[in-house]
Amino acid sequence: MKKLYLYITIIFILTLILFKGIQNHEKTSSLRPDKRTFSIIDTLSINKLILTNKNLEKVILQRNSQDQQWKLNDSLIANQYLINLVLKTIKEMKIKQPVARAALKNVIQRMAIQNTKVDIFQNSKKTKTIYVGGETQDQLGTFMMIEGAKEPYITHIPGFNGYLSSRFSCKENLWRSKKIFTKNIQNAHLILKEGNDDIYTYSITNTQILNKIYCESFLTQNKEFSPQEIINRQPFCEIKIINQNGTAVTLYCIRKKPVNKDKYQYDKYDKERFYGVMNHQLMLIQYQQFKELIKSELISQDFTP
Repeated sequence: MKKLYLYITIIFILTLILFKGIQNHEKTSSLRPDKRTFSIIDTLSINKLILTNKNLEKVILQRNSQDQQWKLNDSLIANQYLINLVLKTIKEMKIKQPVARAALKNVIQRMAIQNTKVDIFQNSKKTKTIYVGGETQDQLGTFMMIEGAKEPYITHIPGFNGYLSSRFSCKENLWRSKKIFTKNIQNAHLILKEGNDDIYTYSITNTQILNKIYCESFLTQNKEFSPQEIINRQPFCEIKIINQNGTAVTLYCIRKKPVNKDKYQYDKYDKERFYGVMNHQLMLIQYQQFKELIKSELISQDFTP
């Protein structure tokens, strides 16, 4: 009988210890739910993102409260497709798995050297900061860490095969809208030129066509390329715009030399693309973008080489 009481007492004590352990684990887990929760479901409340990296590059994306349009670094129009993509990423990204203990120290050291800091604001209040590291070896996961967390995790989007770090780039030109003209155009003129002389001036009646014109890419200076030399060339065409607020802008169109391919060896100029300059920014533009404008306004074929 004494042994029975002893067994019952031991079982009771073990049960109590187990219960306390589970209770403490739940309390401990409840202290860190936000340190493991990378996603934000209510992306409609997100109205500002600040992205910075160790190379001192910084991008500020903010939604205008009046027209709901996203701006880039206060003055430029942001690329809405990329805005939608990064918001979708923030909404859907989840922890794929913890970082293996054997690799944890190395991952933390790498992230300390190279990461992108993402500050997320909801209704103008900063609610979360995430550090985005590089991709896993199989390129199917991305190392991320929430500010204040004890360790990073491998994140992914279920059903998507790839890494997410490229969606948090700090390159300003990648976030810029590729739409060349604003939608608030009051009047526009296209001037064909030969050297310094104006050959013909067209008054563009259907200015809405201009809102459909996009550049292919923005060109910036690097070790192998200097935009200034191209900007200094004589344009073959100028498109002068006056917006409804009275501001005036001009797109300078400059011929581009053909690419080094056999089929273009007898062409003086590239027949597919030309350079555009607006507000000292060099762009690459396809002639195809102006096809509807040329047809609608009966513009001379001199526009294309």
